[in-house]
Amino acid sequence: MIQSRLISSLLLLSFCLMLEVQNASVSAAETILEESFQTPLSKDWFWGLGTWISKEGVLRGYESGPRRHGPVKLHRFEFVDCVVTYEFRLERGAQAAGMIFNGSQERGHLVHVLVTRKEIRILAHARKGESTDLLREKITLPERDWHPVKIVFQGSEMKVDFNGKTWTVKHPAIRETKQNFGFGGNSGGAAGEKAGAIEFRKLKIQADK
Repeated sequence: MIQSRLISSLLLLSFCLMLEVQNASVSAAETILEESFQTPLSKDWFWGLGTWISKEGVLRGYESGPRRHGPVKLHRFEFVDCVVTYEFRLERGAQAAGMIFNGSQERGHLVHVLVTRKEIRILAHARKGESTDLLREKITLPERDWHPVKIVFQGSEMKVDFNGKTWTVKHPAIRETKQNFGFGGNSGGAAGEKAGAIEFRKLKIQADK
């Protein structure tokens, strides 16, 4: 009887310790940036191409103006290692949506994740004006509205989770300090919103405490 009670107590203690470990791992992820896109963009969104509208939980962008370039919108935020999550949607003729991470204005782009209707690409920029494909793989974009993406930065390594798969790439540019990031892509062409739009929501950046 005593032995049975002792075993039960040990099992209960083990269970409590397991819960504490799980709670600690959950609380270790600290949210350092979160965008609801319920109101107009703050001044931290400092530069862009095309037209961007933040409304009802969605950031919507499309090509506009005389310059022939897909929509781009940048946000000031400095970090090194972190976890970035968001969701995107391609509307009508839109062909691609992605996220780019930059250094200083002099340094330029660092790394870029781009998802099209046919492939996923991860590009590194060793120096300004240069780009290298770290990954270029054919995919089939699922037949659903919103597509969740998770990007994990850890030193010179970067992991991208998308559509049930995980890709891991390495490059020295990945470990550099990111001073701003941006959303962008191909919204369908010069016809503007009539051609299509790219949309983003549920942007969150988390870092370990």
